[in-house]
Amino acid sequence: MGLVAGAGAGLAAAITSVLTQFLMHALLPPLIPTVGSAFVAGLGGGLLYAGLTRVLSYPARALWVIVLVLATLDSILIATLPGAAGSMPPALFFLAGLIAPIRQVGGLLGLEQFGPRRFPEQYLLAVTVIHYVTAVAVAILVPVLARRKPA
Repeated sequence: MGLVAGAGAGLAAAITSVLTQFLMHALLPPLIPTVGSAFVAGLGGGLLYAGLTRVLSYPARALWVIVLVLATLDSILIATLPGAAGSMPPALFFLAGLIAPIRQVGGLLGLEQFGPRRFPEQYLLAVTVIHYVTAVAVAILVPVLARRKPA
């Protein structure tokens, strides 16, 4: 049920992220990576929640904490560090929103190299709001959808 709940939450997160980007008139982040990353974040949240239900008494609370911490770290990395050097592999372009901060952490650890460019400052608010919209959608919807019984 965790994966199904994650898929539903990911779909809602993707739609909400696109609406947020539209309402903020943001040209960045690109639309396809925004949708793909939000959907995969929902799937990951569903799997995480399924695991948390097996080890914790209050898995929804832990999910909230984890996804909000990840959204915060993601936003801090995007705002403060340059992007990783080199292009994104074309097959992973639809996940650029998830992979970019991982590559930045790789740069901090010496596994990747930083490039000369940073995320454009005028879109930092939009990307931060999108991170939190995705996190909140996953944190709210995954526990609700996971509790539903299949038809």
